[in-house]
Amino acid sequence: MFKRTLISIMLTILLVVPGTSMVADEMNDMPTVFVRQDAALGSYLTDPDGMTLYMFTKDTVAGESTCYDDCAANWPPMTAEEPLTLPMLVHGELSLIDRTDGSKQLAYNDIPLYYWQGDKQAGDTTGHGVGDVWFVVAPGTEFGAGAPDMASPVATDMGTPAAAGDINVTLTEYSITADVSTLKVGQEYTFQLTNDGVSVHEFVVEKAGAKDEPLEADGKELEVEDIKPGATASLTMTFEEAGSYQVSCWVEGHYPAGMVFNLKVVD
Repeated sequence: MFKRTLISIMLTILLVVPGTSMVADEMNDMPTVFVRQDAALGSYLTDPDGMTLYMFTKDTVAGESTCYDDCAANWPPMTAEEPLTLPMLVHGELSLIDRTDGSKQLAYNDIPLYYWQGDKQAGDTTGHGVGDVWFVVAPGTEFGAGAPDMASPVATDMGTPAAAGDINVTLTEYSITADVSTLKVGQEYTFQLTNDGVSVHEFVVEKAGAKDEPLEADGKELEVEDIKPGATASLTMTFEEAGSYQVSCWVEGHYPAGMVFNLKVVD
C-alpha cells in the first residue's frame, strides 16, 4: 500500500534540546517509546509495539528501581539500547539506569518504566491502578509526581451511540479522539472525521497493535487518506468480530507521537 512520506510543518521546526533525549523525526528513526490515546486514561507511553508502560510509586529515588524478584516477574522492566529517542512534541528525557543484576532499564524523566504481565496485547491497560502503586505514564510526567490524576474521559462507553451509528472523530497534532470507544459487532457505524490540525492526516481502522494494516470490507481497505487541515470526511463500516481495535494515522511520524486511539468491539 502506497503511503505518503509527508512530514508536517511542526516536524520541520522541532529541534533537539541539549541535555534531553533526541526527538525522532522520521519513521526510519524509530522512537524508543510511543504515545497512545485511551478514552479513560488520555495519553500514555507505550513501547513501539503498543504495549503499555507503567511507573511504580514505590520507586522513590530518581533513576533507581526497587522492583526485583517476584515483583520483576510480574512487572518486567523495559530494556532499550542507545540511541534513545522520543516522539514528536513529547518533552522530557530518556535514560538507561543500572539494575542490581547488571542489566539496563529504560527510564523517562528518571522514572523507571515497566510492563505488566497481565497485559496481553496493544491497548491493554489492566495494570493501571494495581495496588494503588502502579500507573500508566503520561507524556511530561516528572519523577516524584506520585499517582497521576485520571484523565477526563474523551469518549463514552456505549455500544450504539446513535440510531444512525455516527461517531465523531477529531484529528490534530498529535492525537485522535472519538466520542465513543466501545462498539458492537454487527452495528453499522459512520466515523465522522474532522481534521482540526495544521497537517494532512489520515484515518485507518485496524486491529490493535497492527502497523498500517487497515481492515478490509468488500475488497476495500477501511481508511481515509489525505484529510487536509480543516477538512471533513467519513467512513462507514461494520465490525464483524469482537476484540481490540485501533484507529490510527500513519502519516510519517504521527502514529508514534500519539495518533492512535483504542477501541473495544463487543458482542
